[in-house]
Amino acid sequence: MCAWKILVLSLAMVIHAWAESGTADLWILSGQSNACGHGDLPGPDPDPGVKMWNGQQFVEAKEPLATMNGSVGPWLFAALEVAKAGKPIKLTGWAMGARSIDSWSETGPEWRAGNGQGLCPTIEQSGRNAGVFLWYQGETDGVNNMKADEYLAKLTDLVRRVRAQAKNPQMMAVIVQIGLWGSTPGDFMPIREAQRRFVVDDGNALLVPALGRSDYGDSVHLNTAGYKALGHELARALLKVHYGKKDVNWPGPVMDSAALASNGKSVAVHFAEVKKLAGVKIEDFGVLDAVGPVPCVKAEAADTRVILTFERVIKLPARVVCGFGQNPPATLVDEAGNRAPAVQLDISAGAEPPDKETAAPNGAGRKAEAVEKDGKKKPHERSIPHGCGSTGHRVADGNLRDTRRQTP
Repeated sequence: MCAWKILVLSLAMVIHAWAESGTADLWILSGQSNACGHGDLPGPDPDPGVKMWNGQQFVEAKEPLATMNGSVGPWLFAALEVAKAGKPIKLTGWAMGARSIDSWSETGPEWRAGNGQGLCPTIEQSGRNAGVFLWYQGETDGVNNMKADEYLAKLTDLVRRVRAQAKNPQMMAVIVQIGLWGSTPGDFMPIREAQRRFVVDDGNALLVPALGRSDYGDSVHLNTAGYKALGHELARALLKVHYGKKDVNWPGPVMDSAALASNGKSVAVHFAEVKKLAGVKIEDFGVLDAVGPVPCVKAEAADTRVILTFERVIKLPARVVCGFGQNPPATLVDEAGNRAPAVQLDISAGAEPPDKETAAPNGAGRKAEAVEKDGKKKPHERSIPHGCGSTGHRVADGNLRDTRRQTP
C-alpha cells in the first residue's frame, strides 16, 4: 500500500479513536415527515463518531435512523459534519409523518404513543441531559391554516416539556423553518413566522430555514441532496453557536429593519449577518397592508440593504415579507451561501436603514413590531383585511396571509 494511503488511514483511525473516547453531545430529534426523512437510501456513510439510539442501546448511526420512521433526512448529515469537527454525537428521537403539532401535546400520541413509543418515553430512555433539541414540523399545520399565535404557543409548550423531560432547562432548541408548499389549500407563511418568533423570544434557540434548498423530492419534501444541504447548515449553526467555533460562517442574511420611502411605493430593507447580498429576486418579497397584498416590481441590492419598489402606494400599517407566499424562490444568500429565513417585519415611516453590518446570532433577527401610520410603535394586534377590499378584522402578528393564487 502507498505510504500516503497508510498515512490517511492512520489519521482516520486516530480521529475515530479520539471520537470514541471523547464525551459525546446528545441530540433529540423530532417532527413530521421531513424529520423522518424522505430522501433515497442509502444516505451518507456512517462514522464511529455518530451513534443512534435503536430502542435498546446506542449503535453506529446509519440511515434509516432507528425510531424516526423514515428514510434519509438532514440529521445524520448534520451530526457527521459536527463529528468531523471533533465533537462526537449521539442521536435519539421520535418522528411521525403527516402530523399536526397537536400530536405532540401533553396528551398527544406522538408525545406518548404507548408501548414505550413516542417522544416522551424516548427521552426517558435515552435523552436525559441532552444538549440539543432539533425540531422540523409545521407543514400539516400550514395546510390546515393554523394561526401563528396558536402554533407559537404550542411550540413553546413543547420545547418547555422536552427540556423538563431531559432535565436540561438550558437545552439548545434548533428550529427548522418549514420550506415550500407546492399545492393548495393552506398557508405556510404564518407557521414560518411563528417559528421565527419562537427563536427570537426563547433566547436559547436557533433558526435554520428549509426554504431555498435546491432539491425537492415533491411538493413539500426535500430529496437527499436537499437534506444534505440543510444538514450542513444545521451543523454550521451548531458549530458556531453551541460549540463555539468562531471561524464558522453562520447565519445567513436576516431581514431586520424596513422603512417606507417618501414616495410611498419603495421600502428599504436591511439584512443582518451579511457582508454582500446575492441572489435577490423580486418574487421573494411582498407587502401586506390595509388594502391587501402588494407585489414587488423592482429590487436593487447593495451590500446589506435592498431597495424594494412595489406595484402601488403602500398604506400603513403594513408588513414586508421576505419569503413571500407558499413557494418563494428563496435564493437570497450571503457570501458563504447561507440561506435567508422567511421574516415578516412591520414597515416604519422614517429614515432608511444604513448600509452597514449588524448582528443576528440566532438566525432569526428581532421580533416584529406593529406600527401606527406615523411609524410609531403600537401593540402587536391591529386591523388588516385578509384580501383586497375585504372587511378588516383584528389579526395577531404572523397571521398575515398572501391571498394571491399560488402556483403548485
